[in-house]
Amino acid sequence: MERLFSFLEEPVRSCLIAVIIFAGGIVLAQVIRFLASHLLLAASRQNKTEQSKVLLEAMKTPVYVIVIAFGFYFAVQYLISSLEATGLLLKVLEGLGYIGLVLSISFLMAGIIRGLWYWFLKDVARRTQMPVDEQFVRLMGRVIQIVVYFIAATIILSYFKVNISGFLATAGVASLAVALAAQETLANVIAGLMLVLDKPFRVGDWIQLASGEMGIVQEIGLRTTRILSFDNTVLIVPNAEIAKNKVINRNYPDLKIKIRQTIGVAYGSDLKKVKSVLKEICLANEKVLKEPEPMVFFTEFGESCLNLLLVYWIEDLREQFWVTDQVNMEIKRRFEAEGIVIPFPQRDVHLHQ
Repeated sequence: MERLFSFLEEPVRSCLIAVIIFAGGIVLAQVIRFLASHLLLAASRQNKTEQSKVLLEAMKTPVYVIVIAFGFYFAVQYLISSLEATGLLLKVLEGLGYIGLVLSISFLMAGIIRGLWYWFLKDVARRTQMPVDEQFVRLMGRVIQIVVYFIAATIILSYFKVNISGFLATAGVASLAVALAAQETLANVIAGLMLVLDKPFRVGDWIQLASGEMGIVQEIGLRTTRILSFDNTVLIVPNAEIAKNKVINRNYPDLKIKIRQTIGVAYGSDLKKVKSVLKEICLANEKVLKEPEPMVFFTEFGESCLNLLLVYWIEDLREQFWVTDQVNMEIKRRFEAEGIVIPFPQRDVHLHQ
């Protein structure tokens, strides 16, 4: 290229070639932007790869900017080397070129990370039916930008030989203060992601918390989990509290549930007859499973009665109260018909004169 413009004087020739280099960077950036917009995005839509589409959308504008920044920086470097001069104007241009290059690379990295973060949340939400909080996504996108541009600022200051130790110390103290202030929120967000990935329960499952509260999971959010209780009220529980405590998922391995009932009969009752009546009651109920077979065990001699344990299974745990009511009503009716007495607590008091 220097031979092409050899008829020009050295300063004019160098400036012209530098302008051509910069213009070439702009043209190359336009070509890349055109390819990204038409060819690559069309191919990604045909392949239906959401991840590649997100990455291309995130990289399209940053790559355009970074190519222009590279063109400007190389043009300035060529101008400095060809003129063999380090004037104030060239130093300013070189500094501007370096700043533009670092910022454009930071712009690209922030776009890629933000795009991958948004794609990850959308993918997790699609697989787990967890709604994505748009406000949270935007907030995290801003946090990512701040972190990336902070790193870029430290690189630029180091290039200009500015002492950044005090700046880093201030930033460390500020980040520590923010982390301490948002400690519970961050813990809940991390716990929410772990619940989504580990899947101890899903939306629609019937769970029992460590506190004894039960209900159906309505929503697993990034900060809280919403549970619909039997009182038709919504329990909003922080994810960190659920993650660190024991949770009983009554939907796994299936909806079958074992019901245990303690029944007391009067001393002197025929226990074989009592057991036979209880089994007949369970087998006659259509909601009680025949396999495993209902069982009755004589467990203890109580203060006022003989205690028996009735054990039976039902198909759907959501019907346990209704089935228990049916079984208890039938036990009362059959015991009265068979002359089996259910005693109330009583004591014999002896007075000595």
